[in-house]
Amino acid sequence: MEDISVYREAFVEELIEQLEKMDQDLLALEQSESDELIQSIFRAAHTIKGSSAAMGFNEMKDLTHEVEHMLDLVRGKKRAIDSALINLLFQALDFLKLLRDEYMAGIPCTDVKPFITIVQNFAEQPTFLAEGREVKGQPYKIQLVLSDDCQMKAARFHLIVKKLREEYGHVVVPNPLLEETEELADDALYRNVDVVLSTDYEASHIEFVLKSLMDVEHAELTLLADISLERQEEDPLNTEKPIALENRPKQTAPTIRVSVERLEHLMNLVGELLIDQTSFVQLKNSLYSRFSNEDFYGRFEEISDRMSGIVSELQESVMKARMLPIEHLFNRMPRMVRDLSQKLDKQVELVLDGKETELDRTLIEELGDPLIHLIRNAIDHGIESAAIRQSKGKAKEGIIRLDAYHEDNQIIITVEDNGAGISAEKIKQSALSKQIITEEEAQRLSERDALYLIFRPGFSTASSISEVSGRGVGMDIVRNQIERLNGLIDIHTEMDVGTRFTIRLPLTLAIITGLMVKVSGRIFAIPMSNVLEIVRLPRERIQTIRGEKVIVIRDQIIPLVWLNDILNYPQAVTEFSKVLPVVIVGSADKKVALAVDELIGNQEIVIKSMGSFLGKTNFIAGATILGNGRVALILEVAYLVKQI
Repeated sequence: MEDISVYREAFVEELIEQLEKMDQDLLALEQSESDELIQSIFRAAHTIKGSSAAMGFNEMKDLTHEVEHMLDLVRGKKRAIDSALINLLFQALDFLKLLRDEYMAGIPCTDVKPFITIVQNFAEQPTFLAEGREVKGQPYKIQLVLSDDCQMKAARFHLIVKKLREEYGHVVVPNPLLEETEELADDALYRNVDVVLSTDYEASHIEFVLKSLMDVEHAELTLLADISLERQEEDPLNTEKPIALENRPKQTAPTIRVSVERLEHLMNLVGELLIDQTSFVQLKNSLYSRFSNEDFYGRFEEISDRMSGIVSELQESVMKARMLPIEHLFNRMPRMVRDLSQKLDKQVELVLDGKETELDRTLIEELGDPLIHLIRNAIDHGIESAAIRQSKGKAKEGIIRLDAYHEDNQIIITVEDNGAGISAEKIKQSALSKQIITEEEAQRLSERDALYLIFRPGFSTASSISEVSGRGVGMDIVRNQIERLNGLIDIHTEMDVGTRFTIRLPLTLAIITGLMVKVSGRIFAIPMSNVLEIVRLPRERIQTIRGEKVIVIRDQIIPLVWLNDILNYPQAVTEFSKVLPVVIVGSADKKVALAVDELIGNQEIVIKSMGSFLGKTNFIAGATILGNGRVALILEVAYLVKQI
């Protein structure tokens, strides 16, 4: 059973990769016709067909067989690349994705036969082309056998095919490997080959011509019953068939597949090692005052420093092993933009930057929904119709730019459009009409605060409910997801210029940098991804607005709270000091200033679960073990900010 599950896991991973490749290639093919793209899509379909047949996944095998045949017609210039073909191939791809999801969920698969019939009917009457000209005539299958003593079978085969094309009609070589090159190492592949010829000549005449050629041992023509190529089921396990030589790639760095569970276990071990290494450093520091002049201390310090370097390098290597290029996420977006812009009758170009930027695979999985919602909103609400854009002096085609890059210990993702922008006043009025805010609240709202009302539950500016928007759930989901990932989201907008959403996230959720603070004699860790600023604030700068303590930083009013009050700890002595250590934290779109007793400094911390016994604890995201063996709790900034 374990072996079966391993094969199944490998099949699913390969299936996801191949379907994603087909998606990207189809999008590129729609923009610019290319034989290389057709060949790439064909190979992906062929790979899926073989692996699904090996797994007994007959629904997917049957559908990819028909897709493969359709692509073969295109490669043979019997079917033009037009919008009808592209749309059909996209429908087939969507069906394959549906089958994949059903297979992964372990539920019965949708019946593919009706759709297969549609594909077959579409392929029934292709047009034959030869050298750009339509060729009328009968389609024949030619069984061509070269003699054993032919020294250069590949070259001879291609010369024969060239003669047939130039003098007698249109030739299709069903096996793409034989069509592509004359330089394959295995000449034996060309000894016995079937090709398809569409010609006005008599079959007997073609046979006579072929048999009279040098090195041709046998040539036989058979009239095809219908105009399409014969389609025979291929056994993916049949090693006699030349299916393993597809465009051998140049040598690259070897790779292996490793299960996520093994990486998680390795990360846990590195975390334990990091804790011990921190303890080792603290031990070295405590011994300094007593033994700094002793010989053994110099050796001890040398070993400690070397251990620190090795542990840091090991941690970085394991972190990188968990990382994936954000391209895996970005590649889902072009298809969605294409379909949605067609549905809304808008012209939209999606520009992807920073696809090579890496982040933890856990974050990639969690970021999908927020980015989809942001891009859908940009198309639906941001980008204007072509007519409106032209009336504003803009280009007919709107642009949405999706970008990712690293900044310090964070990843920054931006979703930017050059559309209409967001009207803060319109947002405020919509929130009023839906009773999300009161008249009194509306009067107090700054323009920036009004913009952030779009993240409130139930908010929407859509005048009617549609498939795309209007239910008031999209941006609320975005905010909740970003908060859950200890991230921040910011908005910048300008009327008739566009809108940019900026998301800031930690690179990983396993080992993070924490700001260690002391509150009522206890040490807490605040994730640095949530820390916006650290200030030492004179008490006279604390103000009171409507009975609430606030501070003003660069003309921005930020609520101030004492962390010991939030956590229900006794009053700290520093309450009476002249200068107050303050940590300004943020979650999604909100900021709060936390007054603490003491700032200790930054430290790499390993996040440990609180365990099922304690369950979910308010304000606490987890715990970490300090170098002295004590436990420090990690604050859940998102929950804390929301409560304040």
